[in-house]
Amino acid sequence: MNQIILMKDIRLMLKDLKFQIFFLILVALFILSAISSAVAYHSQNDEYQADLNRFNEYVSDGSSTQLVSLINRAILNIKSQPSPAILFSNYPSFPDQINSRVIFYTPTLEKYGQTRNEVFRLNWFFILGVLSGFFMLVMSFEAISQEKRSGTLRLISVYGFKRQKILWIKYFSYMLLYLLIIVPPALLSMILFFALTGTWSLVFMWKFLLILLISVPFASFFVWLGIFISMGKNYRNAIVMIVFIWLFFVIIVPQSASIIGKQLSPIKTTTEYRQARSSAFWNEYQIWSDREDDRPGSNSYVNLEVRAAAYHASEEKRDLVRQIEVEDYMRQTMMIQKIASISPFAQFETISEIVFDKGLYMLNYMQDTAKRSINQITNLMIEQDSRDETSLNLLYGWAENDLHTTVILGETTFSQELFEYPNLLFVTEIETDDAWGKAVKILMRLLPILILNLVLMVGAVVKFERLDIR
Repeated sequence: MNQIILMKDIRLMLKDLKFQIFFLILVALFILSAISSAVAYHSQNDEYQADLNRFNEYVSDGSSTQLVSLINRAILNIKSQPSPAILFSNYPSFPDQINSRVIFYTPTLEKYGQTRNEVFRLNWFFILGVLSGFFMLVMSFEAISQEKRSGTLRLISVYGFKRQKILWIKYFSYMLLYLLIIVPPALLSMILFFALTGTWSLVFMWKFLLILLISVPFASFFVWLGIFISMGKNYRNAIVMIVFIWLFFVIIVPQSASIIGKQLSPIKTTTEYRQARSSAFWNEYQIWSDREDDRPGSNSYVNLEVRAAAYHASEEKRDLVRQIEVEDYMRQTMMIQKIASISPFAQFETISEIVFDKGLYMLNYMQDTAKRSINQITNLMIEQDSRDETSLNLLYGWAENDLHTTVILGETTFSQELFEYPNLLFVTEIETDDAWGKAVKILMRLLPILILNLVLMVGAVVKFERLDIR
């Protein structure tokens, strides 16, 4: 009997014009997402390869890998390579690249293929995270009311069929419907993307399948919402309700989170941060300049070490302010994400970041990689420079005026050796959590949506038991 009712529901939904339209729309969107993502991948990959080729030219030329030149230039590159993950989301809000000097951590964040004034990007995240919830609401918001109007619900009850079984059959029929309209088009999209880009990867194939599996609890949330709404008395109110709920979770909550988060965790203006950096540098430099002996401003070669130390200490103070600036931005972003996490849409986005090593999740590891690389490179530079008996300590290179003067006069105060490990200056291998660590973080993000599913399920069961089916 259960199977008969389940198959009956599925057949009726397959014949439903709403389902047929949604299915065709999703097929078209999945195919277009594969094509647009493939175009974006080629563009970003070309940009990445150009950066890599440019770096290789610098290394072979040697002019940018002299020890003294490494001090002042932003030559350390931490880059996330373009990958099939672009099929799911391009994450326009977070960078793919961090550039920094090799001594102090002074990051510059950049994004491959950045385009302004984008409303959305057509990819799996837009389809699974934004549209599928709306589709399932529209499909399920008549689940009970339609059966009640046709008299089927009362007829089934006469035969002694328990209401809870009816509810569960409805739920499973809609979830099977979800898999039917999502999985085949998604697999087609994935195969098409791999074919267009030549990036076949078993790892990413499993990641895409994992995302499809993880999307099920989020679709379930909207199905339970639809079933709960379908027990209402007013049909027009139900339509208004599903539109409002979808807008609330997909648009209102994320946008409100941005506004509220910026108020709860404010940051200074760009001008204020720039002035703070400048003040930190010159205040420290003035302390050195005010000393009675070995004034940094002197042109005497006797004072070279003191002047270099003054530059070094001043740069260090400025860098500390820059790090505070980065921490302020990160703190505000974290606050926004915490507020937005009440939306299943935002939770799904966070989980996808963990699965594909993107977004804020990846940015944290990129920053850690940059800091570790800076420490490693700095130590290697100092060790290499110490072998040159005619060279002052490498860090004295901060006295740039002295550097130019000694070069003009033919002095050998600064080492002109090439850095022995230039491969460390271009980093693309960024280590993140292992599989177990990621699984724990994903489960922690899934827990709220599973709790919401449970609450809605209990609410629907209780409401259905009390429903007048006459």
